Amino acid sequence: MTISFSGLLSGLDTSSWVEAFVSVKQEKVTTLKTKLTESQAKKATLTDTRAAFTAFRSALEKITDKKFGGTFDLFSKNTAKSTNENIFTATASNGAVRQNYDITVQQLATMTKATSKNSASAIADDDTKLTNLGITEGKLAVYVDGVKTSINIDKNSTLGDLKSQLDEAGINVEIDEKGVMSIKAKDPSNKISIGSTTDTTNFKSLVGLEAKEDGSYVSTNSLYKANLTTKLTDEDSGFNQRITAGTFTIGDAVFSIGAGTTLSSLISSINDNEEAQATAYWDDTTGKLMITSKKEGASYVNIEAGTSNFTDVMGLTESTWDEEGNVVSSKLLTDTQELGKNAIFSINGTSMTSASNTVTEDVSRIAGVTITLKKVTAEDDEKATLQVSQDHSELVESIKKFVETYNTTVSKIEEVTASGADLQRESSLTSFKSTIHNFAMGRNSDNGGAYLTLSQIGISSSSANSADLSTNTSTLKFDEQAFIQALEEDPASVEAILADENGVLTHMESAVETMLQAATGFFDVKQSTLDSDIKKSEEKISNQQTKIAAYKTQLEAKFKNMETLIGKMQQNYSSFLTSS
Repeated sequence: MTISFSGLLSGLDTSSWVEAFVSVKQEKVTTLKTKLTESQAKKATLTDTRAAFTAFRSALEKITDKKFGGTFDLFSKNTAKSTNENIFTATASNGAVRQNYDITVQQLATMTKATSKNSASAIADDDTKLTNLGITEGKLAVYVDGVKTSINIDKNSTLGDLKSQLDEAGINVEIDEKGVMSIKAKDPSNKISIGSTTDTTNFKSLVGLEAKEDGSYVSTNSLYKANLTTKLTDEDSGFNQRITAGTFTIGDAVFSIGAGTTLSSLISSINDNEEAQATAYWDDTTGKLMITSKKEGASYVNIEAGTSNFTDVMGLTESTWDEEGNVVSSKLLTDTQELGKNAIFSINGTSMTSASNTVTEDVSRIAGVTITLKKVTAEDDEKATLQVSQDHSELVESIKKFVETYNTTVSKIEEVTASGADLQRESSLTSFKSTIHNFAMGRNSDNGGAYLTLSQIGISSSSANSADLSTNTSTLKFDEQAFIQALEEDPASVEAILADENGVLTHMESAVETMLQAATGFFDVKQSTLDSDIKKSEEKISNQQTKIAAYKTQLEAKFKNMETLIGKMQQNYSSFLTSS
């Protein structure tokens, strides 16, 4: 008799038996994982809900923080409006008095300008490079009785080279003591013409040649040696007097001149330095330095000589130095400065003067208001009135945000506490919803004003109607026009309803703070509970999975032993049959 088995030895599908036994144990893990997933979902929902509460609190604080005063107080913010911004503009701080002022401008303030007394630059001579005068390389056409001669100007050409080329063409060039260039025909009977449409140099336009009735040409611009690229302390810098290295002062700023300092770099340093309180400009056509105050009004630009003679050479100061380079005496050449003017204006008929076109309260005597004068009032200008009133804009936007976050919070509570939702049995949330709704619909204690409820100032409950029965009556709506009207009619009453000690939003803020309070508030307590539940579930799952793994190992060992015994039985049986 022969017995046959499927499988390796026993013919039994022991691996399926092991999986079947293990799957029974695994059902407990599945249950634990389901509980873990539920706790994690509740925590995510709680976090999302907390975010809505936090946003709601921020919106409330934007309004209730008026108690801190200053920029926090939206109710005291003012706006200043000009009825004619061509004449003036204005801004107002929280401390401004809300009333109107008629303003006229008789004179605007101007800035003082200091200019070199005489040209600081030497007159160009025959050794002066044309490029140093700003003349570009290229060709210049000249005609003598119609006969053309082409004059070449390159980067190394000097004024003397130009004179020589023109001389060969029959043209005489002279430069007087003021740097003015005169060009004439050497033979008075000849007719000359300078320049053509094919010129590639800017000579004629830069020098500003003008034809005279006698046929000659005269430059409208003087030709000076010094230019912006000049190194100030070089011997051939082109100034009337050699400039020494050292320091000088403009405004409150001290400037230094070294071996590599150019006129351009020095001017940039002055213009970039706020303490100089002035800007500098070099006029190539006059060879003069101009210093213009950044401040308006009839005040001198402060210019002081130091260890350098720069301001003396520029004709702005007059100084003497000792042998060690220290200033012995120095004075400002006041006749080089054209004093600015003070602004003259009137407020409600009272004439006033200001050193600046920006008129602050210490000058105007209008507390909290800064006026910027723009233009002198002309006879045909419309009347310019300054209107200082409450600034509604930021407060209105904050009320909109309050209504928005209130509605979001209410909707979120209804969503998460609905039947089957993650936080359906959280009475703290539903109680909070009822609390803020009661505040919103309730009556503010008598504040002595015209308004006692939110609905009276444009913040009311949404109401269902036959056209849309799905309207959420727990939420609020905002009538901006009604709110602004109430604010204009009785701002103190509106402020009291919203944000005074007994104000509606003050009470709401207190309720939100209680919910969000660290450690003891609803959200922290609930999260702590969920975190504990999640941790316990994770530990149970881990422990159970360890037990299942051990159980599986035990089953596999037992079945392996069984296979071994069955194998031995088969061997014994085969031996028995063979021996029979």
